[in-house]
Amino acid sequence: MRVGIIGFAGSGKTTIFNALAGIGGDVAPGKAGRINLREVQVPDARIDKLSLMYQPKKTIYASIQLADLPGQAPGSGGGFDANSIAKMREMDLLVIVARAFDNPYINAPIDPASEIGGMLAELLLADYTVVEKKVMRLRKEAAKGTERDLFEQLFATLEAEQWLSTLELSEQSLELLTGFRLLTLKPVLVVLNTPEDKADHDSASELIEPLSSFEAPIFALSAKLEAEIAELDPEEQLAFLAEIGIQGTARDRFIRAAYKSLDLISFFTVGEDEVRAWTVQRGANAQTSAGKIHTDLSKRFIRAEHMTCADLIELGSEAKVKEAGKFSLKGKEYITQDGDILHIRAS
Repeated sequence: MRVGIIGFAGSGKTTIFNALAGIGGDVAPGKAGRINLREVQVPDARIDKLSLMYQPKKTIYASIQLADLPGQAPGSGGGFDANSIAKMREMDLLVIVARAFDNPYINAPIDPASEIGGMLAELLLADYTVVEKKVMRLRKEAAKGTERDLFEQLFATLEAEQWLSTLELSEQSLELLTGFRLLTLKPVLVVLNTPEDKADHDSASELIEPLSSFEAPIFALSAKLEAEIAELDPEEQLAFLAEIGIQGTARDRFIRAAYKSLDLISFFTVGEDEVRAWTVQRGANAQTSAGKIHTDLSKRFIRAEHMTCADLIELGSEAKVKEAGKFSLKGKEYITQDGDILHIRAS
């Protein structure tokens, strides 16, 4: 999963990037054109418990790639450069950081609604430019058929300043659009960068409420506070968070929000060599899930040995899971559930 973090300069997005990535770093403004990348493990207590049971040679967590993209000066009207747009198109999820705190470096009022609206408008404009160019070429060629009809529909939607994700596009249409990687077809998550005393959703409710007109889910955190927390040892982090009444680190809460935005789940493979978490789209069947492990397993799929992580942890061993009648064989059309443990049989 690739997550692109965007926002106006001074919004604190690089501080948030560093807190989520668990690193320190230069967060001063003015780093024009720089793109920071970081692989981040997805924390999961279930894989921790499975690893203790199997004592494998390797324990591999699911991971996400965070990309901190260059900021844009508030009110500049300059738009994003081509390199930034190209990088955004590679992302699975776009995260807009909006400032809801006083920043001494920024000579502008606190206006998160304007910042969110400005970012959304930039993304829509980037798609409009691509779709307009395609439509003009199809019209010039007097093209007819499915492709022309589809792009005319997209063009009219963008002209009306509507996101393409509002359209009910068929699988065939989405397949035609794969190579364009349109931004307004991607899910968006808003991170509201709040003062330290409003560092989670509950305490920041009065700041979030005026933003309810935006359809994107809103996730509140204080970049300054989280940067300080990230420097503590893990045990100290949990103790400090409990003291101030926040449930979980920013990274844990953010990853849960990102998974929800993308409708993702995790399944596991276990053994003495490796315990590993895999990420799939909710609704994926066993054959598709097998392909996440290796493409040959999907092509040559026979069946999947199945048990749940919850049953295995509760009962303590695979043998006891089988004795309890909670071990089964699943066909390729079985829908993988969050927390499943699968062992794929292939020809």
